[in-house]
Amino acid sequence: MKKILFIILLIISGNIYSQNIKTLEKSALRDAKATTTASLAKDPNTLLKYTHPKIFKKYGKSQLLETMEDIFRTMEAQKIKITSSKIDEITEIKKEDKEYRCLVKNTINMDFNGRPVTLKSSLFGFYDKQKSQWYFVESNKLLDDPETKKVFPNFRTDIEIPLDEHIAEN
Repeated sequence: MKKILFIILLIISGNIYSQNIKTLEKSALRDAKATTTASLAKDPNTLLKYTHPKIFKKYGKSQLLETMEDIFRTMEAQKIKITSSKIDEITEIKKEDKEYRCLVKNTINMDFNGRPVTLKSSLFGFYDKQKSQWYFVESNKLLDDPETKKVFPNFRTDIEIPLDEHIAEN
């Protein structure tokens, strides 16, 4: 009898866990789509909403807004336009360091002054269970950007982070 109850408990807890992961995947997709839509619309306030709190704390709202607006101005001056951005997949969601994390792979199509370029990149997601919201960091910056490494000094993950891939089209 005890064995049967234990097996039933394992099945129930497994179902609850898988339902929770499905809910997290849906919310990761929702929040990643909001982020890519904000990038296309050049909407810095929405981008800030999904910026990791550690980055927000280090730089502050006004500096982050100014940086984003500078990026948008530079892109416009150099005639660089994001023409589309598509979420390709949400990788396996893992619980690491007492939080859920995932990788969001995406494809960004751009026009570099009349020359089409495709960028395969990814966002690294961190889930805030109090807000039921994902925050994102450009995953390549977690690998090789000194400033980002200062914000996340002890960052480690078992999630494989791919390098960005630029594909210039003829």
